Amino acid sequence: MVAGIFLAAFLLYFVTYNVRSSATRDIVRYDLNPEEYSLLKDGDFILRHGYGLVSDGIVQTFNEDYHVSHVGILVSCDTCPHGFKIIHCVSQSLYPIDGVQEQSFPQFLWDSQLNSIMVVRFKFANDTTRHLISKKAIEYLERKVPFDHSFDITDTTSFYCSELPWLVLKNVFHVDIFEGKDFNQFEHLKFEVFWNPKYFDVIINHNVRR
Repeated sequence: MVAGIFLAAFLLYFVTYNVRSSATRDIVRYDLNPEEYSLLKDGDFILRHGYGLVSDGIVQTFNEDYHVSHVGILVSCDTCPHGFKIIHCVSQSLYPIDGVQEQSFPQFLWDSQLNSIMVVRFKFANDTTRHLISKKAIEYLERKVPFDHSFDITDTTSFYCSELPWLVLKNVFHVDIFEGKDFNQFEHLKFEVFWNPKYFDVIINHNVRR
């Protein structure tokens, strides 16, 4: 009886929390300015703080210098708004599709909390080789890799969100951005590596350092 009441209360809180978040998202129309759009390149990585209980929980749990909860890959697209689409890996609990999927740039921004966007560029690629990042991301998209609900870094048959860019860079450029991370302490779930100057240049940053 008590367990049932607790579960019902939690579900009510979860639904109410996400409804409030969705209402905020509907009011705020997040966008980049023209100068920022001109800085973007195929194969860049885009980070954000999403809406909802899960996204807020990630941010509050890790409490990193920049508050982000998700990462995707920019892929050039001549017929897409602003010339790009986003390939990222998301759970079916948040999106209609489970796993690696593509999304329009405006939709990705719409699902981002105000002033949370960061765009970073991998240092070990150049204008000649950076397209290999998006090419590999498209390969995983076509393979329909499912979401890794266990967050098991040793299982590459399914991905969680930051596992996708990790494997792309590891397989294409043979650079392990999680090198030295203690997987037993869940350090591979943090996003700080994406603003580590050893691997990335920050191109756009709307996020305020904590």
